[in-house]
Amino acid sequence: MNLANKLKELRKAKHVSQEKLAEYLGVSYQAVSKWENGITSPDILLLPDIARYFGITVDELLQVEQIEADKYFEECSLKAEKLFRDGKRAEIIPLWLEAYRKMPNDIRVKEMLMSIYFDTDKINYQNEIIELGTDIYNSAATDKDGSYYRGQAVLEVAQTYFANGNKQKANDWAQKAFRINHCQEMLFMLIHDEKDWLTETFCFVNHWYLDMLFHMAARLNLCCGDDSVYEVNKAVVGMFEAAYPNDDMGYESLNQLCVLHRCIAEDEVSLGNDETVVRKHLARAVACAVKSIGVKEHVLTHPLLCGWKIADAPSDNLQIVRTLKEELDWRCFDEYKQKDWFIELTKKLESVL
Repeated sequence: MNLANKLKELRKAKHVSQEKLAEYLGVSYQAVSKWENGITSPDILLLPDIARYFGITVDELLQVEQIEADKYFEECSLKAEKLFRDGKRAEIIPLWLEAYRKMPNDIRVKEMLMSIYFDTDKINYQNEIIELGTDIYNSAATDKDGSYYRGQAVLEVAQTYFANGNKQKANDWAQKAFRINHCQEMLFMLIHDEKDWLTETFCFVNHWYLDMLFHMAARLNLCCGDDSVYEVNKAVVGMFEAAYPNDDMGYESLNQLCVLHRCIAEDEVSLGNDETVVRKHLARAVACAVKSIGVKEHVLTHPLLCGWKIADAPSDNLQIVRTLKEELDWRCFDEYKQKDWFIELTKKLESVL
């Protein structure tokens, strides 16, 4: 919140008109209007008088504490990001615990701490996740940012209850979420006309839609595992490849695409056992794994995701390659392991490792 918004907030909270404040300060009401619209700023000599009028300090008026809090949060975020990329995830929890100790009422810090607990171990940290999530849900404002934090709390608390076997509580929390047809971003797309905002939101929705589509397909694979899921996997792969031409995507998205291709190959073995299909999808899985090593930070230009920022691959950029190498040793692929093409794919992964 900048000074313009702070002035407007204080004046409305006190039920004072621009004219009344202007009269007290000895300026025109047009001057106050310009301050509140961010066109100009008050003379520095007027700041003590403005603060005194509203019964606050100059630091509170200028939001010095908030600026310092924002700076500290940004520093913690950058440190956490670096630790994550370097594979030092165990060090991220103490980082956000210290931030939580210093800023116990900052909803951003609470959400970060809840999320790192969630990503690390939903079983052993279930009490911490549920406590923080409940606090966030109950304290978050109803504005756009507040809706995000409440949404994160619902998402992670519901899954934590489910992971710990409490399906009723998981269901209760899931019902707190908005249905997809009431999705805030999608509805805003229908009532806004500002080009940059529309483009940014369009990319945001598409990125997270594809991410959730992958996880929903993974649940189908886990819980159903029939030929209909096989067709779902192929359809989701098609959507990924349409949205990310030439496999130009982030590290996690390449991992998701690699998993989908491997799943299709595995299902083909049991459903149709067409060697051409198995070979095609394992080759694509290997291509995704190898490409993940060299992901560099850049901005996408694809129509569906234009402007979406891709981060560098983590320091341990061989995670996907190692995992796929282990998966190619599974028994389901035994009949192909002596084939020249399978040996070639295996060697390609080994050469990278």
